[in-house]
Amino acid sequence: MRVIESIGDAIYALYDELRHIVYLLSESVYWSTLGHFDKMRLPFKGVLSLQMIRLGSSATSIVFLLVFLVGLTLSFQSAIQLELLGAGVYLVRGVAVTMFMEIGPLITAIILAGRSGSSITAEIASMVVQEEVKALRVMGIHPVQYLALPRFQAMSIATPMLTMLANIAGCFAGYLVAALYVGLPTSLFLSELRESLSIIIVIKSLFKGLIFGWIIALVAVSKGLSVRGGADAVGTATTKCVVFSITAIILADAAFSFVFY
Repeated sequence: MRVIESIGDAIYALYDELRHIVYLLSESVYWSTLGHFDKMRLPFKGVLSLQMIRLGSSATSIVFLLVFLVGLTLSFQSAIQLELLGAGVYLVRGVAVTMFMEIGPLITAIILAGRSGSSITAEIASMVVQEEVKALRVMGIHPVQYLALPRFQAMSIATPMLTMLANIAGCFAGYLVAALYVGLPTSLFLSELRESLSIIIVIKSLFKGLIFGWIIALVAVSKGLSVRGGADAVGTATTKCVVFSITAIILADAAFSFVFY
C-alpha cells in the first residue's frame, strides 16, 4: 500500500503542478495580448528589458561556446565515418539539419534551464520566503503581472534568438571540420547549406525554441511561487526547477519529433 500511496501522491502533485503551470500560461498570454487593453494592467516600464539582459543576453557567450563545441565534436565524428564511405560532402546536410532541428534548440534550452530557470526560481522563492509577494498583494499588485509576465516575455524573445545563434555556431563548427578535415571548399559548403536548409526548417527551429522558453519560464515561476518553508526550501525549489524543466524540455522535444516527422 505504501507504493500505491506514493504513486498516487506523485500523480496528484504532478496534476497540481501542471494546473498551476497552465494557469500561469493563460495569465501570461492574456496579459501579453488582450491585457494591453485591460484597465487593470499595471505599467512596469523597463522590467522587460532588464529581464532580457539578465536571462538572455548574459547567456550568449556560454550558449555559443557550448553549442560550438558540441557541433565541433558531432561534425568531426560524422566526418570520420563519412570519409570511410567517400561521402564527406554529405557532412554539410547532416550537420545543418541536425543543428537546426535538434541540437541547437535542445542544448540552448538545457543551458537556459540550468542558468536562467534556476535564477528565476531562486529569486522568486526568496521573495516568497521573505513575504515580499504578500507585500505585493497588499499593495494591489498582481504577482503574475509583476513576477511572471516580464520573465515569460523575456524568455519568449530571448530563447528563439539564442536558438538561432546556437544554430549558427553549430554550422560554423561544421564548416571548420568540413574545410580543415574533409577539404570541402567554402563555395561548396555554402551551396550545400542553402540546399539543405529551408524556411520551414528555420521556422520549426525557432518555434521549438519559443516553446522551450515558455517551459523554462513557467516551470521556474511556478516552483518559485509554490515554495513553503525557510531558506532550505529555496534550494530545494531551485533543484526541482532544473530537473523538472530539463525533463519537460526533453519530453517536448520527443513530441515535436513525432509531430514534425
